[in-house]
Amino acid sequence: MQLNEILEENSVQSISQKTNISETNLEALVAGDFDKLKRVKTFGFISILEREFKADLSALREQALEYYENNSENESVTIGLPLPEEKKGISTWFKLFIIILIAFTVWYFFTQFDKTMLTDLLPPSEMSTVLDNEINVSQ
Repeated sequence: MQLNEILEENSVQSISQKTNISETNLEALVAGDFDKLKRVKTFGFISILEREFKADLSALREQALEYYENNSENESVTIGLPLPEEKKGISTWFKLFIIILIAFTVWYFFTQFDKTMLTDLLPPSEMSTVLDNEINVSQ
């Protein structure tokens, strides 16, 4: 069964509904207007028509193959390289800043903090030694 025989039995619209190939693509295929179709689509449409209508469209396939060999344009596929992922998370400068801030806070707490505020935290035996040290230092 050839494409012409399929068209005699069915309309372009019914073929389009059965195969889900658009009518414009079918009309281009029937007319042999292969320049309106890409190579992959043409051979895909021919395969679909052969499968759905149990037809042998080898003549149409040969005609399309000859056309694309004579009129081959370099159809190239461009593949983009993946972009390197940016590192997400906390930067090392921020980590260093936090460590310095913590170190400064600890230093300030132990050297500059009012020792009288610590009296509530120290046990009574150690409190007397801290107060004695402060009196000796101030004299």
